[in-house]
Amino acid sequence: MIAAMGNSEYLSRRTAPLLQEFNRTDALLVGTDHPRETRSAVRPEGIEVTDRDAVLADRNVDIVYISSATGGHFDDCRAALAAGKHALVEKPVCLTAAEARELDSMARACDRTVFECLSYPYHPAWSDFVARVRVEDWTDPVSVSAVFRTPGRKPTDFRRHPRHGGAAADLGTYCVDALLRLGAVAEDLDIAPVLFGDSETDGGAALTSRLIDGRTFTYTGSWAIGDSYANSVVVADPRRRLELIRAFSPPVGAPVRVLERTSGEAGPAVVATSRPTNATRACLTAGTRHLRDAKTAGLVGFPAVLRRIAVLEKAAATLPA
Repeated sequence: MIAAMGNSEYLSRRTAPLLQEFNRTDALLVGTDHPRETRSAVRPEGIEVTDRDAVLADRNVDIVYISSATGGHFDDCRAALAAGKHALVEKPVCLTAAEARELDSMARACDRTVFECLSYPYHPAWSDFVARVRVEDWTDPVSVSAVFRTPGRKPTDFRRHPRHGGAAADLGTYCVDALLRLGAVAEDLDIAPVLFGDSETDGGAALTSRLIDGRTFTYTGSWAIGDSYANSVVVADPRRRLELIRAFSPPVGAPVRVLERTSGEAGPAVVATSRPTNATRACLTAGTRHLRDAKTAGLVGFPAVLRRIAVLEKAAATLPA
């Protein structure tokens, strides 16, 4: 049985009903040290709210979905492993490379699995986009950009707090992950905070270039909390431009399109259309397969996750205390 630890808005809005589906029952045990706020949208049917220790002690629970504030992921994951549970953890699984190494080592030692729930790569639109990028005959120079900016976070939102990694952990995770999947070298990425006139805005950027088959690829990531909304991945050369809009939060009930813009054309052409997909469900399906079928011990995808966390750790180091 899957239970949850934490009380995030994402659990309330998106994940709790899916976990009930995976349990094949309306029952879902949610352990939290913080009472649920009235804004929570978790359906009351079948939801039993208790404390964290009750979840960890329950012998019927073999998987814990960790939905606590970002800075608590590491400790909650360690607690789940120590209790003999597998762990599904909202992104990022932790905030430092040292923590990632410890989780992987601990999980291997106790023959348990930790899976980071970063959903966007499990949507078919991402696969369509990457496949199209790989078959294109790009002309030098080539730019690869990933942008994720969201307005509206309250100053008290945990995502803005340095203890929880700020915008780098919340939004930078997506941008850096996408750049690495598209060929950027983690060790070469330069990370810097982005300064805005608005002191309430928290942002950052990543930049690197590399030579691939005689062509220069420049990789740029940009993220911010408190700025205008943007959410896309774009690959472009002097002749054409491939765009995946809503790359990191694809809509659940509608198809997602890959657009191509070419010089001399008035508007974009649709070059791929994915089927409507719930990326969170697809990600959880992959995670539970690792946990229950493959019996993979350790942090799934450890080398890639470690490289990305190490990159973003640089950004977190620039945040004020």
